[in-house]
Amino acid sequence: MIDIRYVPHHAQSPKGSVSPFTGVFVVNTPAHDHSGISHLAEHMCFRGSPYYPADHELFVANALLPLAINATTYAGCTYFYVQSEDKALFISAIQYLYSGLTNTHFSQCAFEAERNGVLVNELTLLEGNIDYANNIAIRRNDTSPMAYQHAGGFSDSVLEISFDDLIDYKKTWYKGSHSTLLVRGADTDGNEIISLCSQAIAKVGARGFHAKSGDAMPHDKVAEAPLNTLKRETSDSVLPMSSYPISTHHMSTPQISNPHLRPTENYVSTWWVPQEFTHDLLKVESLIKSKIESLVQKKVECSSDALGHFFIDDEVNHAGMIALRFVHNSKANAQARTVAHKNVVSLLTDLNVEAKPRLFTDTKLPNTVQRLIRDFQQQTHSRYSKPHSPLKLSPFVDYLCSVHVCQAAIHEVGVKNKNEDAPINDNWAPTVEVENKNEDKVKDSETALLAANFASLLSLDNLPVLPRLLHKLAVRSTQSAQSAQNPENRFQCIGNHWVYRVDTQFHHYLIDTVTGASFWQPRTNGECYALGVAQFNGEIFIYGAQDNQASTRDLWCKNTLAKIDTNASVSYSPA
Repeated sequence: MIDIRYVPHHAQSPKGSVSPFTGVFVVNTPAHDHSGISHLAEHMCFRGSPYYPADHELFVANALLPLAINATTYAGCTYFYVQSEDKALFISAIQYLYSGLTNTHFSQCAFEAERNGVLVNELTLLEGNIDYANNIAIRRNDTSPMAYQHAGGFSDSVLEISFDDLIDYKKTWYKGSHSTLLVRGADTDGNEIISLCSQAIAKVGARGFHAKSGDAMPHDKVAEAPLNTLKRETSDSVLPMSSYPISTHHMSTPQISNPHLRPTENYVSTWWVPQEFTHDLLKVESLIKSKIESLVQKKVECSSDALGHFFIDDEVNHAGMIALRFVHNSKANAQARTVAHKNVVSLLTDLNVEAKPRLFTDTKLPNTVQRLIRDFQQQTHSRYSKPHSPLKLSPFVDYLCSVHVCQAAIHEVGVKNKNEDAPINDNWAPTVEVENKNEDKVKDSETALLAANFASLLSLDNLPVLPRLLHKLAVRSTQSAQSAQNPENRFQCIGNHWVYRVDTQFHHYLIDTVTGASFWQPRTNGECYALGVAQFNGEIFIYGAQDNQASTRDLWCKNTLAKIDTNASVSYSPA
């Protein structure tokens, strides 16, 4: 049985606000290479299980029930979280998550749809961002012993993960000896919430499928879990079921959606420093950037060849270090690079940077989830009790004596992608038919049990807010409704992203539509990264992101709503 720990509120936690019941499964999921297998394993935890067989369970619950379920993968661990103000729903959601974590029974079809479709689409979306693409280009070419193992994987590397690789990984790491459940309840004591969670989890184990028991993850493994993965570069693109943070013999640079933006070979210098310096370094990162540029411009007399840019990659690597990167001008020769090194070290040496405890933070996650993890750190380890107090480490300047240099193909920083609305690269591979051709039909008939068991809580009031990535499209759709020229243009599409504004006369019937498996087939079949129903500025939208069939979704939405007409004997249909 997995170990469950109740984490009371820390003394410094905000007071006066109602805190929902919150649970976080912390699973030790090491990344030994760039394949992205830990990322894929996270995704597969939501592809149904013997206890909750519906593939669309997660999507219906997040759309219509008063709860939030999601997960995110880092270089050394994966967090699966749930929060809700309804106690019974919370306990059932804990059971749902645990059943997915311990499940190793997947169809080949589901595996390929998630790997070839959903995951590749997600990674391609991220790789279309220039800052992200530059960062991972550096990671793929970094030969230092300290180099990151990119847990998220790349759109090409994940395709090399086999079905057996996935099953072996889940059987090895998704068991009690590598997992801990942290819980917190607003109106209950620790014993009650632990007992309820234990009973719910025990029912899953009693079903007789893969659910190995073991001891909890050691305290130090939980509290020392990596703190973020490329989060600052990609936070604007976060969508439901989003996790991210690369096989090294694939050394090609990920493609940018604008083919006219060609990368150039640049030298990249890296200084590795302990994660405990992160707090102070991030506070002065913008100052460092401006001063480095100023220093280089003043000290390089012959040309601007020693120019470059500085950034902090604050993901924690396997050795507990973060990377300070300086990307040299593509024309920089050896002498110019040496001058740049001296300038960077000189500036960093002058800073007052102290080692302090680094508490967990990730702005993608709800504040209550972040606080739960931080409170556990502080209550379990004395080193975290005073988060801004200096720690005894070697002076910061000692770590600047060693620099590692590699080469990577970098896109010019600061250049806006002029073709940012272009479709994604055509590297999506269709799923392969498996022997049991009736399996999909069986899956489609499965019921979303959380929605069925808590039908009284289903409401469009629980719809999440439309992802920020799609706000511009939603505004266009709303403006068209107010236009006398084209008032019926509900559908808006840019590249592989789209929204469809749902008229109010269809709202009453949406719950039945959204709870059905057929509505979610574009997502479960791997045709898109994200599909959902959300609210924005008082309107309800059906949306898709990184969708290979985006241009056809206008008709798909109309046909979906036309079924409502037929089923409800309504005489109108969407234009």
